[in-house]
Amino acid sequence: MGAREAGSDAFVDNRASNKVSRALGYEPNGTTWDARRGEAAPIQRRRLTREMWERTRREDIELVGVKECLPALGLG
Repeated sequence: MGAREAGSDAFVDNRASNKVSRALGYEPNGTTWDARRGEAAPIQRRRLTREMWERTRREDIELVGVKECLPALGLG
């Protein structure tokens, strides 16, 4: 889609989500806070630059339905 970078975030204690992001090459990009069940909880922000994605690109991942989503993203 031509993006320069992508972002992802998850609550710090959400080990599964953070593990997936790390496996895909996302790097830590600071922390923030959000409400969870009415309580403040820390969030780990992550980003994946195009350069990093090109270096770690995986051939076993297939994007399906992208063309249909482009208008909703303002890209089509």
